Amino acid sequence: VKLVHALRNGGVIVEMESESLASWLWDSVGRALLESQFDTAVSFHKHTSALVLQYLPIQMQIENDKFLHRVEEENNLPANSLTTIRWIKPPLCRTPGQQKA
Repeated sequence: VKLVHALRNGGVIVEMESESLASWLWDSVGRALLESQFDTAVSFHKHTSALVLQYLPIQMQIENDKFLHRVEEENNLPANSLTTIRWIKPPLCRTPGQQKA
């Protein structure tokens, strides 16, 4: 365990030392062993982060289902590490002739 942070609402955030340990805890065996150490229910939530890319050419087809997977592959990211994508400036709000958003 790398870090334990108590929340005001009574929850606890636990940051793991390694990806392999975190993956093991997501497995049913690891989860059961962790839950057996507490007197209350344990729930797991994956942490997500926002990633903002400025000046992305508007010709890119980010709506295509394969776009995120291609970005992951080209940047050596784990599969399914990118979950959603959207334009910062919606297409309807773009100015005529705009090339990047």
